[in-house]
Amino acid sequence: MREVLAARRDEFQVLLDRYGATSPKLFGSVARGTAHSGSDIDILVEMDPAGGNLLMRASGLMEETRALFGRDAIDVFPVQLLKRPISASAMADAVAL
Repeated sequence: MREVLAARRDEFQVLLDRYGATSPKLFGSVARGTAHSGSDIDILVEMDPAGGNLLMRASGLMEETRALFGRDAIDVFPVQLLKRPISASAMADAVAL
């Protein structure tokens, strides 16, 4: 799955820039190396709240990321919107893209 992401890294960076997202990191099964063909790809990003509505920007980024990679099983989460126990767990797994 990392190969899928690497193949379109430059295009993904354009999306990140468009939505004001930085520091993309994989977390979950892909980051842990336990993913299988049916696993989703979980991506954690940072978004400055001053850039506008985080939820709307995150939703747009997720939809465009899914379209870019041709997969519905991609989730993009701004770390600022995750609850503390979940964000701590996600950050513990996270590996830079």
